[in-house]
Parts: sequence; structure tokens; C-alpha cells
Amino acid sequence: MNILRGEIEATLGGKPRLIKFGLNQMAIYTDKHNIALSEIEGFSVSQVRDLVWSGLVAGARKKGDQIDFDEWQVGDWIEEMPQEEFDKIMEAFQNSMPQGEAEAKKK
Repeated sequence: MNILRGEIEATLGGKPRLIKFGLNQMAIYTDKHNIALSEIEGFSVSQVRDLVWSGLVAGARKKGDQIDFDEWQVGDWIEEMPQEEFDKIMEAFQNSMPQGEAEAKKK
């Protein structure tokens, strides 16, 4: 797990789960919303939920875990989690996004 590469473990649904943002996760997300990656600008509430859901799906597949949840359950889990934990998930997502050269030099 590496938050700087878009991976984070969070307790959701009563157990620790890997959330993995990256190419496979974005493929799941863009297929679900039938959009191109270049079309993503901002996120609606359902898109934020689906962003976390797709990260959980990608994380479960990476670990070989069963996908024992759906989007609605993920929405409930997000509502129940502390804001600080949700913020860490969003930080992992931001870290998974390609950066321009100037932004990369800041780190």
C-alpha cells in the first residue's frame, strides 16, 4: 500500500479494504459512466461515491478478494466514516493522477 501511488487501506463495511486508484480503477469508472478520461472535470455526489467504489473494486481485484459490496453500500460506508479518513482517500486519488513537470518538482 502506497498513498503516494494512489493506494490506501481504509476500514469500510467493518473490515480493512484496499482502495487502489490508477489505470484499472479509472477504466472501471469511465466505463460505468460511459465517458472518456478527458471528459472528467468535476465530480457529482454519485461520481464521488463511484470513484471510491471503483477504487475498492480495483483494490479487491489486486488482492484477489471477493467483491462483496455494491455502490449503494459504499455510499453508506462513506457517510459513516470520519471526514479525516475520507480526506485520506481523496488524497490517494489525487496522488494517482498524472502531474505536470512543474507540479512534480514541488514534491
